[in-house]
Amino acid sequence: MYDIVMSIVIYKHSFSDLEKLITEFFRKKINQKLVIVDNSPTRSFEVELKSNINIMEYDIEYIYADSNFGYASANNRAIEKFSSKTKYFLVSNPDIFFKIEELEKLKNFADEKYKNGGFGIISPKIQYEDGELQYLCKLLPTPMNLFARRFLFMFKETLKKIDYNYEYRFTDYNEVLEVPFLSGCFMFLDATNLRKENGFDDNFFMYLEDTDLSRRMFKYGNYFYPHALIQHGFGKASFKSYKMTLIHIRSAIKYFNKWGWLIDKERKIVNKNILRKYTNKEV
Repeated sequence: MYDIVMSIVIYKHSFSDLEKLITEFFRKKINQKLVIVDNSPTRSFEVELKSNINIMEYDIEYIYADSNFGYASANNRAIEKFSSKTKYFLVSNPDIFFKIEELEKLKNFADEKYKNGGFGIISPKIQYEDGELQYLCKLLPTPMNLFARRFLFMFKETLKKIDYNYEYRFTDYNEVLEVPFLSGCFMFLDATNLRKENGFDDNFFMYLEDTDLSRRMFKYGNYFYPHALIQHGFGKASFKSYKMTLIHIRSAIKYFNKWGWLIDKERKIVNKNILRKYTNKEV
């Protein structure tokens, strides 16, 4: 039984893209395992990996997906195989970096929650490489939140007003917070509760799969833990590629078809309770 299994999904990545993260993840022995799920058209990463690292010594499992069925589906392959063999399951993007001591801080916080009935997801404080804070704690999104961010990004002042509540900007991100939507770039999950929810929804190829999983895990307790710090490259591919924009839009449509567009009673109750708790305001 592992304490932590970390899953990383890659697509056309080279070993050098992940070398620093892999090396740091195994710098200390904390009963951990790494699972790399490769959605690429070739197995070139596997060749590079095995020529640079003893995967048995590092306890790495490489899974070649054969076909690219998306980010959610690839993570589910790792979840299905290893979530019953670990206490905690960590989903991480390949452009994440953290010191192993920061992961230990998250684990210690998780251990306290685990003793008291478990939790859903825990997220650390996440910064860009230059130290700028990423506002990745969010309320459950409305159509306005998602589509305004996608198509009004050039109107920065308007977006700031729309995002003020949505991105928890009413806090200083320096306290433990309950959060219904935590970013999929780094999700530290209670493996037992993750299995209860059957992992990600495979219907989401990419984007919004984290929103969907977050709201399903929220009933177990989702927490932002600011005393652990990691870095995230955060490329925002959907803002740079027409193809990824279409995928993002399709995922948003699937999400709101599943949970509700204008009428979403759960969203209304959850967001109202969060704002009441932290701001004494309501939406």
